[in-house]
Amino acid sequence: MYFPVMNDQKPKPLIQSAGSGRKTLKKAINKGEFWKPCPGTTGGYLCCGYQIITPLTGCGMYCRYCVLQSYFEEEGRVLYENFDDLKKEIHDKLSRWNGVVRFGTGEFADSLHAERETGVSVAVAELLEPYSNVIVEFKTKSTVIEPLAAIKHPEKVIIAFSLNTPATISLMERDTAPLEERFRAAAECLEMGFNVAFHFDPIFRYGSWDKEYPSVVDLIYDTVRDTSKIAWVSLGCFRSNPALKTRLKQFDEHLPLYSDEMITGDDGKIRYFRPLRVEVYRVMKEAFYRHQPDAPVYLCMESPEVWEEAGMIDRIPDGLPAYLDGRAGKLLGVVR
Repeated sequence: MYFPVMNDQKPKPLIQSAGSGRKTLKKAINKGEFWKPCPGTTGGYLCCGYQIITPLTGCGMYCRYCVLQSYFEEEGRVLYENFDDLKKEIHDKLSRWNGVVRFGTGEFADSLHAERETGVSVAVAELLEPYSNVIVEFKTKSTVIEPLAAIKHPEKVIIAFSLNTPATISLMERDTAPLEERFRAAAECLEMGFNVAFHFDPIFRYGSWDKEYPSVVDLIYDTVRDTSKIAWVSLGCFRSNPALKTRLKQFDEHLPLYSDEMITGDDGKIRYFRPLRVEVYRVMKEAFYRHQPDAPVYLCMESPEVWEEAGMIDRIPDGLPAYLDGRAGKLLGVVR
């Protein structure tokens, strides 16, 4: 298989040295804030209004496209020891918050890969348990779900699996769980009482992308029979800051990520040419709507024009944050 279609050479596998230090785990003190809003992006792209808690940074797995490579000097995982400071900050800020809060811990780390070693996701769930207006999402490419059995109120927790096609996982990811194992883990999470979410981000265009990505969508609905348990699904085409391309070029690892027709967007990020992104979203939207006409699918960091051209803008009449807050409120039972 050629990846992407416009490249005449089959890309090489990941070099062994790439991401080699990611499995290390050290402890540190966080002297800054633990809770920050999603950094989003500039240039008129719609942000989901996510709230990020960061008790841990780093991943332990390695994906060629991972933007964290250009964010942190520290390649390995860092667990912040001052959890009491995190607790105090959360309590103080929530006491002044009105409305639903959607938390996540998967922006700067994989939420579950290190859970057997750290127990940090279970601790975060316990911390947030008393708040009726709070839901938390743990995003992962792993299948480390056994420790989650300790969570007393799984209905307040979303276990989110990052998905891609088998071809992309094989070429771009190392030490992540195979696709079929992620779906088995999702089924087990449903049995444990959790809600689930799925994230197709990044989506790559290559020779058979328009057949292979819809096939992964089919697997979602083979796994989740009660669609009310799907909190949401995000779609985002591959994009990156220029620093990632520069870093990958040092190892000759930038292909095939940057081989398609790409532009620099208004936010300074490198991304697919707009008509190519719109085509991807239309194909994915139809794949979901065949199974579930009201599927809670949204676009990650895209402009209103792309939402409109993809035929999805009608799903967010009050804006994307309001739509997702409504979804969270229904799962929590605080919004009908």
